Amino acid sequence: MGLLDVLRGQRAPRRADLDNLFALGQAAITLEVSLDLRPTGRAGVCFKSIEAGVFDQLVREIEELLRATSGDTGTTIRRHDDGMGFSWVVVEDPDLDDLVTTTHVVSTSLEERGFSEQLLCAVFGFAGPPGSVDLVYGYKRGTFYPFAPRAGRTRDNTLELRVRSMVGSDLPLEPELERWYAVWDAPTEADAPPG
Repeated sequence: MGLLDVLRGQRAPRRADLDNLFALGQAAITLEVSLDLRPTGRAGVCFKSIEAGVFDQLVREIEELLRATSGDTGTTIRRHDDGMGFSWVVVEDPDLDDLVTTTHVVSTSLEERGFSEQLLCAVFGFAGPPGSVDLVYGYKRGTFYPFAPRAGRTRDNTLELRVRSMVGSDLPLEPELERWYAVWDAPTEADAPPG
């Protein structure tokens, strides 16, 4: 792609490095040992809204793929629309490896259908004595960052920095703190209501 293509607005969308998602397994072990944070069994793929019919077809295809390839893993997926107008595919599974693999499948399916530009982030929930924290994977930059939401739309920056220091060698982390965007109301808590 050349400068002329950029000036004309003709650029190919950048594809996310989805294989970075698989680094989450080691980070989860580190978080459990270091901070007693454990996966909630829930993750979400957030994207800009797409036509409902296309989305419903995508969910059906992913469910069929899960049935055909994963047997009885117990993985479930569902749709969730948040108050900010974004759509989510919520993945639930008590096994982190299955959770990550299914999130990868969902993300790949969206990319293959031409929705790469709509992909915003994947969010994986963790909880423990220090409180809840999400590991957010930003598709555009291919990096993770911690987000620790608290009541009143505040965040626990101290916990976020502790998590960063713990998993820095496990995950590709977003180095620019100003890009650690708040992802309010992510459906990743174990007791989050169906959406």
